[in-house]
Amino acid sequence: MLNENAPMALYHQLREVVLSKIESNEWPVNSQIPTERELCEAFGVSRITVRKALSELEREGYLYRKQGRGTFVTSPKIEQRLSRFYSFSEEIRKMGYTPSSKILDLTTMKADKKIAAHLQIEIGAEVYNLERIRLANEEPFAIENSFIPYAVCPGLSAEEIASNGLYGTMKLNYGLTANQAVETFEAVSIRADEAVHLTVAENAPGLLLERVTYSNLIIVEYCRSIIRGDRYKYRIVLK
Repeated sequence: MLNENAPMALYHQLREVVLSKIESNEWPVNSQIPTERELCEAFGVSRITVRKALSELEREGYLYRKQGRGTFVTSPKIEQRLSRFYSFSEEIRKMGYTPSSKILDLTTMKADKKIAAHLQIEIGAEVYNLERIRLANEEPFAIENSFIPYAVCPGLSAEEIASNGLYGTMKLNYGLTANQAVETFEAVSIRADEAVHLTVAENAPGLLLERVTYSNLIIVEYCRSIIRGDRYKYRIVLK
């Protein structure tokens, strides 16, 4: 039972109890938790208290609801630490997940004003547009468009990228080692066309990540990624 005389609010006490059951794996990933009524009876609290506790945990990404079915435990978020240069695939593998990518398209196009500015090339210069879905344990977490100057990687192919990754292909075939990047982040709502690939609802919360990648002083990529807000988080290390 919860303690009504404790300085901590009842809903917060209940949140801590539910969270401990999730973190101890007593309630494993994708399992259904007790109903609101069952939690009310088990802990002797009102439905308002239960709803507030569960809403906080849902907002924090520990729980998700299925319409008409109940509330379930979410998979842990993938955490990316921003203290040095990284590639998605390498970092996801270090976290114990199996990374993979699905190439949707690789085409050439003329750089518009924005792309040209990021890549520091002339407007109208030829660039590759690589569109990929990034996955962890076969679950999509990001959709990204990478724009690569054609002059930097002439003859780039989808087959090579599928086999060696983008940065691996740059290193093996062009002698370019991606070793520095500038990134910006902002909160966005995921569009309908993006939601289809990310298997989330339209207007679900997401992160827009824009990245300019360098090989020493050469700009090799401008990347625009839409990342699922419920499956990914960033930690910044300040020194």
